Amino acid sequence: MNDFMKYDFNIEKILLACYVGKGRGMKVHRNRSSYGLALHTSGVKVYLFDDGKKITVNPNEIIYLPKHSTYEVYAEINGDCFAINFDISEEKSFAPFAIKIKNANSVSEHFKNAENIWWKKSYGYITKCKAELYQIIYTMQQEYFSEYISNNKLDIISPAVEYIHNEYTHKLISIENLADMCAITPEYFRKIFKSYYGISPLKYINELKISHAKELLESGMYSVTDAAFQSGYTDMSYFSREFKKKTGISPSNYR
Repeated sequence: MNDFMKYDFNIEKILLACYVGKGRGMKVHRNRSSYGLALHTSGVKVYLFDDGKKITVNPNEIIYLPKHSTYEVYAEINGDCFAINFDISEEKSFAPFAIKIKNANSVSEHFKNAENIWWKKSYGYITKCKAELYQIIYTMQQEYFSEYISNNKLDIISPAVEYIHNEYTHKLISIENLADMCAITPEYFRKIFKSYYGISPLKYINELKISHAKELLESGMYSVTDAAFQSGYTDMSYFSREFKKKTGISPSNYR
């Protein structure tokens, strides 16, 4: 579950967004063709995977179903669920898991919206379905990591996090300055930050810069040099290395 929650998802395709009523749905699934998330709104179901792993899913829980997984579903208590099947830009292997959702009403609305939009198929429905799925995953990640760090500690680093998001494209940000904003040592700042975000502060900043550069290049309105400078890079060689490390291709080829 930890790997799933830390992953930076790039949704490539929505294959299905649906509602599965009580007593409906396939019992046996072999070599799933896509990744899946299902929110169970009632009943109790048991998922038995071919490797022997058993997951019991209760109301207001989301189960993640890996691509290529094989499993059987048994209803201990008949209930219904909403499901979204999707593909991402690269093949990833996350173990199946179930997670209890605290903000169940909000997440349920996102699943319902995706299902409704999918079947209506009006203009832009794919984009809207992706947006609903991103919001679902975002909520899962936020709730998951909130269990690993107290609200008090999040409050401690919040001034630095806000500063990062406001200034990362046009200021050189040091860990020492961020720690000073929070009145803590750099070592303690790194520890709190990584425990919540799953990566170091510097890597987090660099990923923000690369994501911004990707958006500028995708627009077709900026040269590689302009995209680099407007994303906070002053060294083109360093920018090219970091960009290729993150995306697998050079900035010019990406553009």
